[in-house]
Amino acid sequence: MKILSRYVLKHLLPVFALALLAFVGLYLIIDFFEKVDDLLEKQVPALQVAQYFLYKLPIVAMQGIPMSLLLATLIALGILKRNRELIALRAAGIHSFRYAGPIALAALVVAAIHFGVGELFARGLSQKSQSIWQEYVQHRRQALSWSQENVWFRGRNIIYQIRVHDRKLQTLEKVSLFFLDDKFRLTERLDARRLRWEHEGWIAEDGLILRFSGQDIHQEWFETRTLVLEETLEDFSSLATLPEELDWLDLYRYTQKIRREGYNAIPYEVELNLRTAAPVTTLILTLLGITLALRQGLHGGIAAGIGLALLAASVYMALTHLGSSLALAGILPPIIGVWSGNLIFGAVALYLWLRETGW
Repeated sequence: MKILSRYVLKHLLPVFALALLAFVGLYLIIDFFEKVDDLLEKQVPALQVAQYFLYKLPIVAMQGIPMSLLLATLIALGILKRNRELIALRAAGIHSFRYAGPIALAALVVAAIHFGVGELFARGLSQKSQSIWQEYVQHRRQALSWSQENVWFRGRNIIYQIRVHDRKLQTLEKVSLFFLDDKFRLTERLDARRLRWEHEGWIAEDGLILRFSGQDIHQEWFETRTLVLEETLEDFSSLATLPEELDWLDLYRYTQKIRREGYNAIPYEVELNLRTAAPVTTLILTLLGITLALRQGLHGGIAAGIGLALLAASVYMALTHLGSSLALAGILPPIIGVWSGNLIFGAVALYLWLRETGW
């Protein structure tokens, strides 16, 4: 690494680390004071409280990376400009790409780390944190296991095998219900194409009931059947986050499979696109920060640059959130809705970058 690149990164990386640490610390402090009453009321053990917040650290850090690197870029270049070092570099005939390029390269590396950390362990640890909250605070039962093929859920004297949980339509697709007696013996099995939640109760569609009485088995086909079950739609809310435990490739395969089978795959397509769009946000915001910092005059001020960049970043995040919401609602295709912010601000950042660096 050349001397100039090391010098620029020496200004950038400590500020980035400090900004990220401040973001994570502030987030956890606010989260702690929001949750402390519930934790004390349910008398959650101190070890579980510590684990709950510790498991959230990676996912919180991932959320703070784009903004932290943007602030670090503006501050680092602002300090170099305030000290007249950028003027000296330009006077020496050094192209702006020579000192802006290392920052862009660092953003690319951070974006790759962002994606890797999320896929390797951040989402898994976040799921453990949610499990602690649901078990010790909400006292909600968890699904027994998850695979790409199905979800198993144990209720009160009943075990559910569920192919797909559609949150938007409030349905459970391709369901098998195993009814058990007090000695855990199978007394009845119900297979249905769909269970839908309607008027505070479950309606089974297109199914078969098998009743076991000694050596005899009685079967009954039905088109619709009202079921009296103790489990409500709320009991299955934990299933909605289970696909987040899958890595990107497995989730992609699962999404393709349920789309081919005719189920609603939009929530999973949005999740897939968000996982790749979020790291790209880091790179785009960094390029935007570089161009804003370099285009300001000598007396523009670090604070003014930070304020302008934070305003642009806020609009950026709002646009991305709006696009994702429209995609989940089925108004926009997932790839367009999720990537709308990246496409618009990426084009602006690239244009300003080319004008400023000539590359």
